Amino acid sequence: MMFGSINSSGAVTDCIEEGASPSYDILLPNQRERVLNIAVDIGGSLAKVVYYTTAKGRNKSGGGRLHFKAFETDHIEQCIQFMGLLVDRSRAPEDEDGGNATDSAASSESGDVAAAASLGGEPVIMATGGGAHRFGQLLRESLGVEIRVEDEMESLTAGLNFLMREVADEVFTYSEERAQRFVGPAEGDLFPYMLVNIGSGVSILKVTGEDRHERISGTSLGGGTFWGLLHELTGMQSFDAMLEMTKTGDNTRVDMMVGDIYGTNYDKIGLKATNIAATMGGVCRKSLGKKHSDADVARSLLYMVSNNIGQIAFLNAQLHGIRRIYFGGYFIRGHPLTMHTLSYAIDFWSRGAMSALFLRHEGFLGATGALLRGEAAPRRRTCSFTENFSVAAPAAGDTVAALGMLDQQAAKLARLPQLAAPCASDTVDLAGDAALREAWLAALERGAHEMVALAEGDALGDCGPLARADMVARTRAFAAVYARHMHRLRAQPLAYGALTVRALLGLREQCLREVGLDDVFADVKRREVAEALRVLPACLAQTDALDAAPRLHVLLCNALAGNMFDWGAAELHGALARGTLDLAGALGRVARPPRFNNPEQFAARALRGRGFARAVVFVDNSGADVILGVLPLARFLAARGTTVVLAANTLPALNDVTAPELEDILRRAAAADKELADAAARGRLLACATGSAGPCLDLCRLDPRLVRLAAGADLVVIVGMGRAILSNYRTRFTCDSLRLAVFKNKMAADAAGAAVFDSLCLYTPGTQD
Repeated sequence: MMFGSINSSGAVTDCIEEGASPSYDILLPNQRERVLNIAVDIGGSLAKVVYYTTAKGRNKSGGGRLHFKAFETDHIEQCIQFMGLLVDRSRAPEDEDGGNATDSAASSESGDVAAAASLGGEPVIMATGGGAHRFGQLLRESLGVEIRVEDEMESLTAGLNFLMREVADEVFTYSEERAQRFVGPAEGDLFPYMLVNIGSGVSILKVTGEDRHERISGTSLGGGTFWGLLHELTGMQSFDAMLEMTKTGDNTRVDMMVGDIYGTNYDKIGLKATNIAATMGGVCRKSLGKKHSDADVARSLLYMVSNNIGQIAFLNAQLHGIRRIYFGGYFIRGHPLTMHTLSYAIDFWSRGAMSALFLRHEGFLGATGALLRGEAAPRRRTCSFTENFSVAAPAAGDTVAALGMLDQQAAKLARLPQLAAPCASDTVDLAGDAALREAWLAALERGAHEMVALAEGDALGDCGPLARADMVARTRAFAAVYARHMHRLRAQPLAYGALTVRALLGLREQCLREVGLDDVFADVKRREVAEALRVLPACLAQTDALDAAPRLHVLLCNALAGNMFDWGAAELHGALARGTLDLAGALGRVARPPRFNNPEQFAARALRGRGFARAVVFVDNSGADVILGVLPLARFLAARGTTVVLAANTLPALNDVTAPELEDILRRAAAADKELADAAARGRLLACATGSAGPCLDLCRLDPRLVRLAAGADLVVIVGMGRAILSNYRTRFTCDSLRLAVFKNKMAADAAGAAVFDSLCLYTPGTQD
């Protein structure tokens, strides 16, 4: 399969061919970024660079982005040349909007990175690691900027603390016998832990608090040992080539095994015949008749170094009473055999009581920490980050993880207070089901090409500042870029972390934004909002004529019908593009199986006494969905004394309504209806941003204003297939909850035992853990 070359007004993608080793370098029109901060961690083997940028469209909201890149220290001149380019980009006079990007970032409340030392003058490079001292003068002379050296251990722990908090799937376990599993510390349970940082040598740190750590041990047998010995024994130069060679080696041709000594297992002390008794001890025993290759030697040395590190790590953890051992450092670099060996050592010595924990950004802890510590006036963090894989660096070879960028949010995202248990937002894990995974990957890839067809057929309407031809070209570029990601995830399902529908849909939105399609359905939404507002008064008049109980029943039915106006559902594209779907027609297509519907129970609670005091309603699509479906239901609750907070996306996702759009809708609807105007005036009906930018919903990462408004809420309503079915289907709340959605694709329906266009109107009383 070939994905064609695209060249559309700055959107450039190069070809990849299935079965080949593709290059994923993608140059996209949204990559107009100014560098604000640079940090480098120079170790004995590798130099790691982390840098922070702002970009057009992000700096005004306090946003920005962290990038990661590595070089071999032996080629430090390449690293310096790259940093020189970053320094040049940091001195750009103004961004394309005519405003100074530095001033814009500095005036924000975005916290850690935007207020770093480069602001207000010449750039400053934060440096850590042994090479910060060794190459410090070279860096100063070559780059002509101040080099500020940060303590290596403090930088390591600062970087790890940050990444574990901000990257959802940063930490994982790995073993050849067990599936890779992503894990995270329980809320408020980050410390204590032990960090085993494996570079050329090994440092072992005990971390007991945010700024409390000590180096408790270490060993000189590390990555440099493996590299140096293998170079001397084989003549090889490249570290990556050495790791690659270990995959084909057989260490039993080099090592002396327990079976070579006893002829069988040594069960009395728990040693199997396949355990290593003496590293490389077999090559000098002529009676064993072992013949070996360079690959066999490579595998033996990798086992030697990794087993030694694993045993020392366990002994230190046992000595200090620590159960969590994180392994970091660029020696590991996601190499399966290395991680398996470390996991085996921890499992063996702890007798299964502990697991080795690995990090996707393992090699960038120090550089990340140095960059964060480089603030001119450090203060409490007031922002969050989201990983963005739209232009992710590919995983090299069989490395299990690819690195994305970290996009900074404008605020510190927080947890919905009504959650009864830790978040379990994703309904389906695609990693363990190959058939279901392929069905979703293929469907979303088709959906990307269907978007091209919509653009080519003018169904997306007015392109705003874009010429129509440019709009079409950008949708084609998006489809090609997104297809590349589907191609990669077929080969490496866990390359981007846990593979869920939420992750795939979020990736789609990231790719759209990276090709400059920030709101591809903007004109569609404008037209549909105008039409829905036109018929809203008649819709309200119909339901106002009913008594409370039948009225609430009709309002719930209309909310389900409204959810059919979803451009994310391929089954509805034709009717939506032709404009032939109305509320009554949608209502006739929605089925209400009892298994997924209990509206009577919700009505009994809502109509009892004064009903609910405060409701948080997570809305879905623009147009008929929010205006004819959700808004009348919110109006009904507000009239009974409920304060209703309508929560909408912060950024666009397909035709989902955004918070600014929702505020405009509320103003226009209030102008047409006295009851809505009264509810808004009394503060019983208001809109708020969620902090989200995708069609699914993570209730552990919400805008802080919404979290404040949600305080005291006794009802949570979640609307839409993405928010209530693909995510949060099993989420439990301490207050009452109502899920309103329609199953609009076959995979989601099949997974739940439903049919396409079955509805979900599921009321659940609150629970206490």
